[in-house]
Amino acid sequence: MEDFKTIEGATALFKAKNALGKENCIFVLYLDTQHEGMKYGIAGGMAGGLAAGLGVGVGVYKNTSACEQILAGDYKGLLVNATEKGLHLIALQGKGGAMLRIQPDKLTPELDQYMFLDYGLIKGIEVKNFSFIQKKVQKVRISYGDKAKMFLLGNVAEKNIPYQAENFAKFAAKYKK
Repeated sequence: MEDFKTIEGATALFKAKNALGKENCIFVLYLDTQHEGMKYGIAGGMAGGLAAGLGVGVGVYKNTSACEQILAGDYKGLLVNATEKGLHLIALQGKGGAMLRIQPDKLTPELDQYMFLDYGLIKGIEVKNFSFIQKKVQKVRISYGDKAKMFLLGNVAEKNIPYQAENFAKFAAKYKK
């Protein structure tokens, strides 16, 4: 079973997808289910349009349907490797039924749901506090294509993922508003 909770396990997952760079910044993000765009499926519709034009720059590990699933928000979380060339994404799915609170212990990596977003395709990345009170959670917005966005959340630290605090801090410092 693939274990993404250690940096060695997470690195091995990206190595299996040939998704390691000279610089590797690996961390976990979660789907922001509270965002209005996700509630009404706007992002899913835009994602379908972008995925239809895959020949124009979204690198996918020879699996267009995996890209469409990720862009449509068909996951609970993402294991992210931010390299010098772009963002490598592996979907994390939940074990069992509905989850009130997403916890890493209840997620498993889906290696067949992998995609690569080249920095040339990304219009912007923004990291900001979830709210003025809640600073342990950060909103992460990734804009790509014409008007498409991924709405994600990142925990500043994860109890069961020791590499999260250091790596997410590096990523957030680069894109923090």
